[in-house]
Amino acid sequence: MNLFGLLIIGLGASLAPLDFSVNIAFPAITDAFGIATQDIRWIALCYVVTYGSLVIWFGAIGDRVGHLKVFRWGLILAAVSTVLCALSPTYPWLVVARILQGVAMALLLSCSPALIIAMFPADQRTRALSVYGGLTALSGVMAPVIGGYCIEWMGWAGVFWFRIPIALVALFSLPLIHAHFRQPRFARSSVEVSRSTLVILFDVFKNGQNFGWINLANVIIQLCSFSVPLILPYYLTRVALWSPTETGGVLAIWASGTLIGSFFAGLVIKRLGVHQTAFMSAWLSILGLVFVAFWTAQVSLPVMLISIMMQGIGLGLFQVAYTDWVVAELPITSRGVAGSLTVLTRTLGIITGALLWLWVLDHGQMLGLQDGLSPKQAFMNGFRQLYLVAILIAGGFFAASGFRFWKRDSRQ
Repeated sequence: MNLFGLLIIGLGASLAPLDFSVNIAFPAITDAFGIATQDIRWIALCYVVTYGSLVIWFGAIGDRVGHLKVFRWGLILAAVSTVLCALSPTYPWLVVARILQGVAMALLLSCSPALIIAMFPADQRTRALSVYGGLTALSGVMAPVIGGYCIEWMGWAGVFWFRIPIALVALFSLPLIHAHFRQPRFARSSVEVSRSTLVILFDVFKNGQNFGWINLANVIIQLCSFSVPLILPYYLTRVALWSPTETGGVLAIWASGTLIGSFFAGLVIKRLGVHQTAFMSAWLSILGLVFVAFWTAQVSLPVMLISIMMQGIGLGLFQVAYTDWVVAELPITSRGVAGSLTVLTRTLGIITGALLWLWVLDHGQMLGLQDGLSPKQAFMNGFRQLYLVAILIAGGFFAASGFRFWKRDSRQ
């Protein structure tokens, strides 16, 4: 029954990584509502900002009223908000529905790890959390493929419709595992949690060696890596003229690279240490962006797949090394703070990327059109400018900070 419970919680939590399918629908949503390319950023921004800002508070609420109850609220709101997204008659309606989806994901993500821990004895918890992480990573790999098929079958709204049955199955299965959860312990109020969190983070940022630097590094990596799922759907559908299904397959390769990097990160960290792994994996992800920057309108499939696979593996390695670094720096009693901090820095990177990359792409296209280029050539002009900026930002940061990372791991 514990395994069944893990699968149910994992199924509900998979609604978050399955949102990756929405990226495949960006071009279709842009065309359906007749909006400018830059306006699509709000579909990502409203969602990410909402769950990123609320997740720590919902975790505190779960400590007080019960994690299973908060998780159930999340599934109910996820089902309702996803229906509203799929039925959106106007673009503003869709944006508001995405905000509600962000609230739902914050409810789910804030309490799902605590539920997994509650179901297993201490000697099985690490393995259970590993399986849970594998389920969510697998969902991220499947999301673009499923999204591509659903767009061809049901239009852009298909990327929302397919998740509704998943939310309902998880919701109606919760009573079957309810008895296997311990009663929640009452914790401090949200105000007290907030105050102690700020004090802990201030002390660690002040005294922790390179702690502020590694958190800024994660923002940079997430910022530059987000250009792949955000921009490539436009390249593949408008330049390469690929179908949504084929586009989803390409992004699934990128997500698979992230999964592979995460899977082998433990072995790499054990061999090289967390500091060197973070530094080297950052450069691997940047090298992947360099390859993408050299794409043409007729780039070969092997070059395309090698580029995004390399970038994904680098991202996956870096994320694990970064999380390991943050957890090691914070007190053992503040693991919740560590998890929230990793979500926060990732969110900051994605928000900045959503604002920056579409602007750079549009600016480059506009300059190309002014120079008399065709629409496809103008797009490629903006595409190359975008990845040049990404390479300069990430490469400049890690070149300047290399001496901070390239040192003997203090834990060896």
